[in-house]
Amino acid sequence: MPAFAGPPATIQASGSASDASRPKDRAVAGAAEGIRDKAAAKVARAALAVPVRFYIVGGPVYRTHGSQTSDVELRERIAALGLTHCVGLVGFQHDPSEVYPALDVVVHASTRPEPFGLTIIEAMASGCAVVASTAGGAAELFRHGQDALGVPPGDVPALAHQLVTLLGDADLRRRLGRGARATATRRFDQSRIGGQLVDVYRGVLTRRPGSGWVSPADLRPLFPSPSPTRQLKL
Repeated sequence: MPAFAGPPATIQASGSASDASRPKDRAVAGAAEGIRDKAAAKVARAALAVPVRFYIVGGPVYRTHGSQTSDVELRERIAALGLTHCVGLVGFQHDPSEVYPALDVVVHASTRPEPFGLTIIEAMASGCAVVASTAGGAAELFRHGQDALGVPPGDVPALAHQLVTLLGDADLRRRLGRGARATATRRFDQSRIGGQLVDVYRGVLTRRPGSGWVSPADLRPLFPSPSPTRQLKL
């Protein structure tokens, strides 16, 4: 469940977001409840020049027991940390592109390695300043200090430090946002990456290591009863 922070007038509980008439608050977004919340508490207690408003955007999407945190648990956690006055919960967003422009900072604070990190790419494509954990595939998505800031997974002081730095430096936020947008466009534009993925899959399906090229027919024994709707055209 990703978490986002933004100005109260910018992100509404209904899930709509607008960049118009933004107040002089600072907006931050993050994930991984325990690490994010502890860092948020540190940031909220920091002597910042402007107030900070945090938002958690999203809702339960998995049925696996213990795989996510409920709204009730989040509210209890927020209250226990004394953050009720500066944290808002926003439900699942069908179109997150309406949310990102309302934020000053987006935080991806996963404590476990992830294979990719779609939230990071979405935020970068939206031109947001991003703080992300340097673990798994997420660490390959950005260059620290150029298009995002990286923090070691689970390092609360490091995350809080980066947040305070970004919230107090508008020029740095803008520079990282421009770099993030350029990187996302260059590396992950759907008009380009789709063809590249097809080439990768085609290569995997038609080449047997050490034995040269094979035809799709040679792969059929691996799929005794293929469904026509699931076949890949090579």
